[in-house]
Amino acid sequence: MSAITAHLTVEQFLALPEDPSVRQELLGGELVTMGRGGVKHEIVKSNFGQELGAYFQQNRIGRVMSESTFRITEHDAPMPDVSVVLAGRLPKEGEGLMAIVPDIAIEVVSSEPAAVLRAKIKLYLDHGAKAVWVAYPKLRIIEVHDGSGVRELSGERLLETPGVLPGFSVPASAFFREI
Repeated sequence: MSAITAHLTVEQFLALPEDPSVRQELLGGELVTMGRGGVKHEIVKSNFGQELGAYFQQNRIGRVMSESTFRITEHDAPMPDVSVVLAGRLPKEGEGLMAIVPDIAIEVVSSEPAAVLRAKIKLYLDHGAKAVWVAYPKLRIIEVHDGSGVRELSGERLLETPGVLPGFSVPASAFFREI
């Protein structure tokens, strides 16, 4: 990813000409162009979508979303790879970005600089996300960031967030299948 120094508001960001071949988000007023993730990135993202989608089919307590942009502050509109929004929090009407923080933001690491990733984790948690899951396909690990700190999962260790998704319990390895 590359960042262009320009302290934009979300309104200015949304007014920019849209190029469908370029994915961008706004962090701290700076326009961040997101790199192409590649095949492993997309498979891991899909695995999160499938596992969470199956969970929400059985437990109608929220939605899983892919690459949705959220308006978090006047200068922040990030686009997590995958996100979870619990029932009752999604706007029923309206246009534009969702002015909420996802309950769980999921980032699949491919090419973003560490500083950008850390800023996004802090942004999500500081504004009410209950957890941030960060998947590292090359290392086959998932970091779970929440109010209690950070824990690292790999292999058969279970990814669980019982206070947010009761009964959701999936081995970390399931998110890296087929890569």
